Amino acid sequence: MNLQESIRRILKEETNPKKEGFLNLIKEVGLYDFTKDTGLSYSDIYNDGYELPRDVKIQYLKDVINDLEQMAEELDLTFLTGSIPMYENDNGQMVYVEYISNHDNILKVHLMNFTEDGEDEYDAIYENEVDYETLHTLVSELSEKLQHERNGRWN
Repeated sequence: MNLQESIRRILKEETNPKKEGFLNLIKEVGLYDFTKDTGLSYSDIYNDGYELPRDVKIQYLKDVINDLEQMAEELDLTFLTGSIPMYENDNGQMVYVEYISNHDNILKVHLMNFTEDGEDEYDAIYENEVDYETLHTLVSELSEKLQHERNGRWN
């Protein structure tokens, strides 16, 4: 049985003390390295009933940037996953995450939407302002894309 299968089995069988130990392991190693080393994605963990703390998800995004940055402390998602759709604004226009940055260990999510007159509008939110749904979507989308790329390279 390989490591990934073993961890999946453990995820399904765990009791609360073991569950806490598993979550502590992810916190200690970091979600980014954990997913790289085990072959599991964030969605695998989340769908098995593990809700990861906000700080673990924020650190995941910072670790992705640090590992995959195209420019100093920045990761342009349009080249990695494509812009990630987040929500509709008050005018009914889709708001996308274009890139994320990590300057001075502070995560910043850069948003973009198209206005009715065809102009691009940009905005940025800092890590302490990122809502649960945006954070969940970003981590989920990035984790799935990166896991897919890793599996494609190794098969």
